[in-house]
Amino acid sequence: MENSQQHQSMTSVEMGALWSTYFSETLTKCMIIHFLDNVEDPDIESLLIHALNICNKRIPKIEELLLKENFPIPQGFNDEDVVPKAPRLFSDPFYLFYIWFMSSMELQVHSLSMALSARSDINSFYREVLNGSAETDTKARELILEKGYFIRPPFIPVPEKVDFVKKQGFLTGWFGERRPLNAMEITHLFKNTMTNTIGLALITGFSQAANTKDISNLFVRGKEIAAKHINVFTSVLKEEDLSSFDSSATYVTNSTTSPFSEKLMLFHVTALNSAGLGNYGISMSVSSRRDLATHYTRLMGEIAMFTEDAANLMIKYGWMEQPPQAADRDELTKL
Repeated sequence: MENSQQHQSMTSVEMGALWSTYFSETLTKCMIIHFLDNVEDPDIESLLIHALNICNKRIPKIEELLLKENFPIPQGFNDEDVVPKAPRLFSDPFYLFYIWFMSSMELQVHSLSMALSARSDINSFYREVLNGSAETDTKARELILEKGYFIRPPFIPVPEKVDFVKKQGFLTGWFGERRPLNAMEITHLFKNTMTNTIGLALITGFSQAANTKDISNLFVRGKEIAAKHINVFTSVLKEEDLSSFDSSATYVTNSTTSPFSEKLMLFHVTALNSAGLGNYGISMSVSSRRDLATHYTRLMGEIAMFTEDAANLMIKYGWMEQPPQAADRDELTKL
């Protein structure tokens, strides 16, 4: 049964998952190579080596699965996208948060890839990916706690009894008496603050390092958007005296020397913003207060416009590889 499944052609889901995973793994590998050139903390260095070893195992496996289908291996990212021995652009605490952040994203993305992969070899691959990401997530989180960098989400009272919503005011946001935030809304406000804080550090470093004017300008604009979104989310939490993610660690150095290709930096920013759109969509779906839904809708539009502009720059410079796509039936039937 297993062999017969493995000889089935890849579905669109399996093809797209492997294609996108190849990009994320080769990009992460490049980032870690630079981190390892500059890391000072031996505990964080050990975590980076662990994460690099995982990338080095996954990349050949993806290539093997694609080659079975005569699928051209994407260019992705390689040694040409990293400047050897470039001055550090980020601090050790950022390296730690970056690995935690990326492993957390992998758990979200690859769980869907595993669930929708019918072929046993691809399903097994993503099961291994999830196990590796979970292990890295645990190692990174425990190290963040050990180093004293972890910012805990807000605490709220334990309910005294089971209760039910009795008034339409539960949905009120802008007008009328607003109810307190519920646990799900706090979760997503905190998470979106955290991811934007890490994204702000990343794009700040990239804006210092970029040499091409339109790319640098885009990164500066991205900094302003991330800072604005952080302010929106933290202001909602602070209105109710709830803490937000606000690390005191200095994440970005004063270096203006780029350790990465502009292609890699621009792709990374584009991919993270696309993921951010998905996060905001989920956040909006679990937020009952109207003011929160309005915030997410407005901020999603801002991210969508920024992501499109970033994608247009990728196309302009010939850096955007085309993902696998369905056949153009209209084109095929033209006389």
